[in-house]
Amino acid sequence: MRFRALLSLILLSCLATNNLNASDKFSAVIQVDEMIITQYEIDQRARFFKLLNFPGNHENEAKKSLIDDRLKMRAAEQLGIKIQGERLEFEMQTFANRANLTIDEFATRLKKQGVDRRTWEMYMQIPILWFKAVNKKFASEISQNVSKDGTSSELLTGSELQVLLTEIIIPVQSGFEEEALQAAEKLRKINSLEKFSEAAYKYSAAPTRSTGGKVKWQNLSDLPFIVKPLVAGLAIGEVTEPLPLPGGIAIFQLRNLRESKFKEKKIKFIDYLEFTFAKDPKIKKALIRDILVCDDLYSFSKKIKNSQLKRNNLKAANISKSLKKTLGSLDTNEFILENTENGTTKLVMVCGRKETETLSSQDISQINQIIANKRLYSLADSYIDNLRQEAVIFFK
Repeated sequence: MRFRALLSLILLSCLATNNLNASDKFSAVIQVDEMIITQYEIDQRARFFKLLNFPGNHENEAKKSLIDDRLKMRAAEQLGIKIQGERLEFEMQTFANRANLTIDEFATRLKKQGVDRRTWEMYMQIPILWFKAVNKKFASEISQNVSKDGTSSELLTGSELQVLLTEIIIPVQSGFEEEALQAAEKLRKINSLEKFSEAAYKYSAAPTRSTGGKVKWQNLSDLPFIVKPLVAGLAIGEVTEPLPLPGGIAIFQLRNLRESKFKEKKIKFIDYLEFTFAKDPKIKKALIRDILVCDDLYSFSKKIKNSQLKRNNLKAANISKSLKKTLGSLDTNEFILENTENGTTKLVMVCGRKETETLSSQDISQINQIIANKRLYSLADSYIDNLRQEAVIFFK
């Protein structure tokens, strides 16, 4: 009898301990206003990040991302935005395709490593909700801040944008996550379209490596929602923030932007800038760092003494062979620096190629699109920063 009583006591003690551990696992460890985050969610997100070789401290990054998730979800709910099952399924399949798996196969692999399918689903749905929330919240503000001479009112409400991207996917081996992230950050500093493509030949593990990372025209709306917010904020020549993927880190450079009904035109006029200044390595370094589009040069040139800025819009037939060769090697908003015989340095930058001498509605629309996307991305960053500042976040 004593043995049975002792055994019963041990069993009760074990059950109580297990229940206590389970209770601790699902108890709130972070509170964001009225919303809670459990230890289970943190463990799951951290394990998910670890499996995908995300850089940084996985637990810390899990906490940060879950706090942002709560704020983004609430913002979407307040704007009446809901997620469509078909859209989520499409994004999950696109994500799984990176590992050449179906959704179910990828979920099975996660489960074997202790990660629930729901953890993956929650991670994938946030970018979808956030992109819709930001568009809905700031669409009217964006349309008021772009040129009234084009069709900017259609930019975020009806017209279809297409993007031309160059991708680099850096493979990540377990234990070398920081090295891969450092490599991605170094490549992000490249603002030349040609040099970024050359880097793709050397470093990318993507199938597009053989074409210098160049991806064909894609509708912005068809991009994965985890990629779309990054690309939507780019000006031509800019590179996205590093994006962790299964087994790698991806970065994308925007090569061009157009409307879906765009028709190729015969180039008759070339719009380009010539900026001449005294030789100075510091100025050269600043140009490479700060100049992304032609308009950036106007404010930049005012800070440089004894410099000269000249913009030309000439018929291609009237341009000298040597200059035409230089311009022909450049994409729009790409520049080249050349040393002259009189001890100065000259920057030559292509601003656009057109069929007519004056800006067409198509040209104006493309300019507006770039402005709108850059502005929208900036507003999205400010929005989430404000949400964090306004929220009461308590770690228990």
